[in-house]
Amino acid sequence: MTQQTCSNCGAHFEDQQFCPDCGQWVDPLDETHFEEFTLGDSPPADDDELSLAVPLDSPIQQLVGCPSCGTANPAHNRHCEECGARITQGPLPVAPQPMIRTTAGARALAVILGVVAVVAVLAFAWNAIFGGGDEPAPEDTTTTSTTQGGVSSQQFVAISVTCSSTLEVSGDRFACDNLVDGTDRYWNDQSAQGRDAFIEFTFAEPIAIEQIVFKNVVDDDAFRKNYRVKGFEIVTDDLPDRPFIDQLDDDNRSQLILLATLRTRQLTFRVTSTYAAEAVTGETPFNELAIDEFEFYGRPAG
Repeated sequence: MTQQTCSNCGAHFEDQQFCPDCGQWVDPLDETHFEEFTLGDSPPADDDELSLAVPLDSPIQQLVGCPSCGTANPAHNRHCEECGARITQGPLPVAPQPMIRTTAGARALAVILGVVAVVAVLAFAWNAIFGGGDEPAPEDTTTTSTTQGGVSSQQFVAISVTCSSTLEVSGDRFACDNLVDGTDRYWNDQSAQGRDAFIEFTFAEPIAIEQIVFKNVVDDDAFRKNYRVKGFEIVTDDLPDRPFIDQLDDDNRSQLILLATLRTRQLTFRVTSTYAAEAVTGETPFNELAIDEFEFYGRPAG
């Protein structure tokens, strides 16, 4: 008998056209698969004689018929020795999977991605350690319609200012004109706590107002001891049926009010609600509403 090795699964067997383990076909033209014989050899014994010569408990007697061609096969065969058909339903041996190999292009891409990741990490670390240390924090916004910041349009100063009332003291310490004089002097109403307070501004020529900078009293103690504007309404002579209504934060920083008028000669600022005055260091709060300044920015209506 000739020893054979399956080229697919590596199983060893003798004188078969198909591997009994995986069913791989064995080349019958390979002369190493055939046993040499001469005319002088004795003819093979009959099947009856063979069956009698082999013990009954021998594995040769444990045969299974091929469901395809009917050839008797040893019970341990998974495939028919004659036609290669599948006999048993057990798992088949398989050849090992080949190793996964990456191409040169894939390796290059992986290297590039790795370099980019390292550069990004180094840049982030550099910026965290050395960058942004002197950059100022952004200022908080004030209300939905107001914010802090500079303006780029032209400033216009009202030629006259009329207030609903003015605190009566000697001199012009709390006069209505303080609202447009560009100083820290502020206006107080006449102990009315801001109720029904209004201020009317008149300009020398029609202007398209874009922004108003509203300033509360700068000094912290005076700011808290006076009543402050909360809700307000703005009415202009060019858009009398379209009042602008909003509210301010309780803050003594400048607050920006955004408008969009057309040809305004007269503007009225009405107080609709206030923040209450507070006692500071045990002192009695004031009954007056206080406002420091109004600045108007826009362009000539022309």
